[in-house]
Formats: sequence, structure tokens, C-alpha cells
Amino acid sequence: KTAYELSLGLVGSEMCIRDSIWAWLVPPLEEMQRLSWGWVLQLWARNLILMTFFAQGLHLWLYGWKKQNDDFKFDRRGLAKNARIFLWNDQYWDNVTYALLSGVTIWTFYDAIVWMAYANGWAPMITARSNPIWFLALFLLLPVVQSFHFYWVHRALHIPWIYKRVHSVHHRSVSVAPWSGFSMHPIEHIGYMSLLLIFLVLPAHPIHFLFIGYSLALASATSHAGFEKLVLGDKAHLKVGSFHHQLHHRYFECNYGTAEMPWDKVFGSFHDGSEEATRRTREHKKQMYLR
Repeated sequence: KTAYELSLGLVGSEMCIRDSIWAWLVPPLEEMQRLSWGWVLQLWARNLILMTFFAQGLHLWLYGWKKQNDDFKFDRRGLAKNARIFLWNDQYWDNVTYALLSGVTIWTFYDAIVWMAYANGWAPMITARSNPIWFLALFLLLPVVQSFHFYWVHRALHIPWIYKRVHSVHHRSVSVAPWSGFSMHPIEHIGYMSLLLIFLVLPAHPIHFLFIGYSLALASATSHAGFEKLVLGDKAHLKVGSFHHQLHHRYFECNYGTAEMPWDKVFGSFHDGSEEATRRTREHKKQMYLR
């Protein structure tokens, strides 16, 4: 296809996606020019429904209905009950509470800032028609930026003083499940979701903004599923959980980033599951807490 034909296809696809998202998920831009409870609560309700649909749906399949028993489960232990470290002594309800009350609210806070900026022309906006190459490239570049941001925010959360007061809320879930991914202290949610503010200065389309917002929030349910694969039928296996991040929840001071990007290898925090890596990680942890 010629560049002209490709751009026409992009424009058509963009309009279709835009119209669907605008109709079902986002209030009219004109409405968001001024701050009001109406459209902010609409965003909050949308985020709440999406988070519940993804996390609870996955939780029911894997832990409620036990559709695949323990097949491909990383940790044979179940969710903690009668454990005083959790709200109501129950890991499930603790995780749900932090994910919905803190996580969805702070996600919506960032949403409101960026949408209001788009609505008023304060944030730079492109379209597939105005810049087709950059429009496509952002779908490849933004996950790299997201991974880099996550690595350093996460590594900062493991500074002992911050870890004890903030990040320990997330790490109470040693045996993780879908709700564990977005279960964090409010301060951690503020840092984790802060990447969304990049759209105040980065020329992008609102679809890119939605793409990263959903990736940060909703993908946390799959990365913390506690299972390597989701079994659908006799042969269909869908990769969900991350062994890379499962090791982080087990040993703490390693694998701060994502498996898709090499940041842990580059910055010396990679754990591959070997005994040597475990020994090295434990020694690093000991040195951290002796400082």
C-alpha cells in the first residue's frame, strides 16, 4: 500500500475507534472544559466497572470457580485468610478495597486532569491524519516509556524507609491474585499512575492516553493473576501471569521492572529463578537494610 492509502486506513480506523470510545467510555470533550462532578463521576464509574470486570472476572475463573484447578499456578498456597496484616483479616477483601477505593479514585484523578487539558487545548493533540507515522510509532514507544517509568518508581518504593510505610501494603500479598496487582497504598498509586501526566506535554491522540491508562490499571490484574497461563478449553492457553514478577513478590529485592524490557539486566537487579540469583538477591537485601 502507498503511504496515502495507509494514512486513509489509519484515519478510518481512528474515526471508528474514536467514535466507539467517545460514545461509550468518555464524556463529550465540550463537557469536560469545566470541572464538574458530573463528568468526573462518569469517568470514575467507568474505571470502577472496567477494573471490576477484568479483575473479578479473572478472579472468579481462577479462584472462585477454579476452572483449571492449580494447573499453571505459581504458588500452591491460596489467598490468606484470618491474617491480621490485611484489612478485615482477609487478603481478598483487602486487595479489592485498596484497588477500588484508592486505585480507581487516583486513576480517575489523573484522567480528569488530562481530559480537561485536551478539552481546553492545553495538551498537544495529534491525529492519524495530521501525523500518521508518529501516531503508529507511539503504540510501540509508549510501552517502553511505561516500562522504564515503572522500573524506577518501583525501585524507589523499595528504599527501606519508603517500603516500610508505603510499598509494604502491596507486598503483603505474597501469593498474588488478580486483585493484588492494583492493591497499593494511595501514595504508591499516585506514583504508579503518574505516567499519565506525560500526555500534558507529549503530542499524542487521546487513544494513546486511554491505551496507557488501561495498560497501567487493567493489565495489573493479569500480571498478578498467580497463574502462568489461562486455560480456555482443551488446548487454548493464554499467557497471563508473569514468572518474572512472581519472583519479585517472593524475593522482594529483584525484578523491579517487566519481563518484556531489559531494565533489570541493565541495572543489575535481574533474578532468573536460579539458586545463585536467590543468594545474590538475599545478600543485596541484607545490605540494603543494614544501611
